[in-house]
Amino acid sequence: MPDLETRLARERDGLLDAIEQPPLERVGARATAIRHRRRARRVGAVLAVVAVAGFAALRPWSTDQKPPPVADPSPSPGVVYTDAGITINGLTGDPILDLRGQVTDVDFTDPDHGYALVRCEDGSTPCAPSLARTVDGGLTWARATLPPTADADLDLTAFPDGRLVVAGYVSTNGGETWLATTRPNGAATAVGAGQLLRLGGDTVEVWSSMFGYRGELVKQPEGMAVKWVAGAPTATGAWWVGGTRNGAPAVAVTRDGGRKWTVHPLGATGSTAQVAVLGERVYVTVLGAEREISAIYLSTDSGQRFTPTTAGRVAPPDKLAGEVVPLLDGRLLATGADRRWYLSDDDGRTFTQADGNLPAVGRIVRIPAGYVAFDLFGSGWTAFSVDGSTWRKLQVY
Repeated sequence: MPDLETRLARERDGLLDAIEQPPLERVGARATAIRHRRRARRVGAVLAVVAVAGFAALRPWSTDQKPPPVADPSPSPGVVYTDAGITINGLTGDPILDLRGQVTDVDFTDPDHGYALVRCEDGSTPCAPSLARTVDGGLTWARATLPPTADADLDLTAFPDGRLVVAGYVSTNGGETWLATTRPNGAATAVGAGQLLRLGGDTVEVWSSMFGYRGELVKQPEGMAVKWVAGAPTATGAWWVGGTRNGAPAVAVTRDGGRKWTVHPLGATGSTAQVAVLGERVYVTVLGAEREISAIYLSTDSGQRFTPTTAGRVAPPDKLAGEVVPLLDGRLLATGADRRWYLSDDDGRTFTQADGNLPAVGRIVRIPAGYVAFDLFGSGWTAFSVDGSTWRKLQVY
């Protein structure tokens, strides 16, 4: 009789034989499939990381910045004209308001709200003047009405409070309706907040958004024949004027609304002088009878003391069209009578012509809300800029 150990061994073998064995081939195949799926997941995760990294490389924003907005379905912008840091954004797909005549005056009360006066100046095809207004910085324009006047010398003046004055009439609703202003009883004591100084003959006048022309200032710059008045006060409320004193160029400034003036005679030859201000830097451009630049002066203390930056006539530009513009990067921008753009990086000692694809241009004028460039392309287009560097071609013609 087998011993206990032998009997247990036999029973164990029998039990194992009785148990059904799993299909090893299918188990192996399933294990292989599981390994393949796991490997595929790991590869997919790696590819996803690489894809994200590649996308980030193509879209250069950092993780703490928002991605660019979805493209605007509106019509794409037109040509952009640029060189030497000066950019003019061309016409967009928005409609152009085509009025009969040529834009002769543009004024903005703020960067969004502006007006354009259109007239037939050449006399070959007489037409009634027209007025247009914009509420989006010059992208779109609509017709406005003009006051009932036959005055041929229309003067457009827009005020910071939104009111508009044209030829003795004032509008408080963007040129929809007009009220005749009353004539002043006498000279104005000072220029108040929201009022403007304007040139009248050889004197300084005060204009109000409530009444238009308010009369000459009681106190004029002593001994000066004023030939130029700034288009806007400085950030501190100072007003600058230019002209001659005893036959020589001079500038003057009032810091109390015209009650008192400080006159600065200039040791240069010329017929008049103009001022451009940015912060504490005050530039004076002395002009000859043909608007040639005779000298440029600079003050770095808000006009307390001036130092000439030039030793004689500045050329190019041969003649200055409009006003010099001090840019935020420290340069000076000027346009010449040759319809070219010029830039100076040495405070007006020398100027270099900007080319690129910048169009021909006429004069640049300072207004309270920025600057206006006239006669772009030599065909009557205009452009508006807040800072003198980036311009918008106005879609009114």
